[in-house]
Amino acid sequence: MQPDSTRRFVVDQRGGNVALDLFVVDQHLGSLLDATLAEAGVTAALYAVYSQLAQGPRTPGQLSETLGVRPTTLSGYLATMVGWGHATRSRNEVDGRSSVLALTEAGHAKVRECRPLMQRALKTLNAEIGSTDDVQAARAMIARVDDAIQVASRRLRPKQSL
Repeated sequence: MQPDSTRRFVVDQRGGNVALDLFVVDQHLGSLLDATLAEAGVTAALYAVYSQLAQGPRTPGQLSETLGVRPTTLSGYLATMVGWGHATRSRNEVDGRSSVLALTEAGHAKVRECRPLMQRALKTLNAEIGSTDDVQAARAMIARVDDAIQVASRRLRPKQSL
């Protein structure tokens, strides 16, 4: 982390809490990445879907789980990508109730266009965080926070009646 940073918390005021801090960080990160990807005509959220499909075909459920995106939100991203001709949707041969999405060549070209933009943003962000060890420590802490959020979510979810 920056040694000259004097902030103790993201929102250092009465009523500040970890949820509000995370919300603000999410907004800042979204703004950074949206601005970075604007010249490619893609939002950060949409690029997250492209980056997953660039690794290979996925079901909507797999994408939703990996990215932590609600299915209804993901549906809009996928409709955009299919509409632009950047992804195809086909019947899932394993489970006929769902579909499998894959990037088209145009979708792969969009990923190739976006990748250097993202790499530049990540390189700059990582440099502001500090050393490679600092970046790894930040990622590990973020993973701990995400684990805590998921556990809290399961604990607070209403019990299903039998």
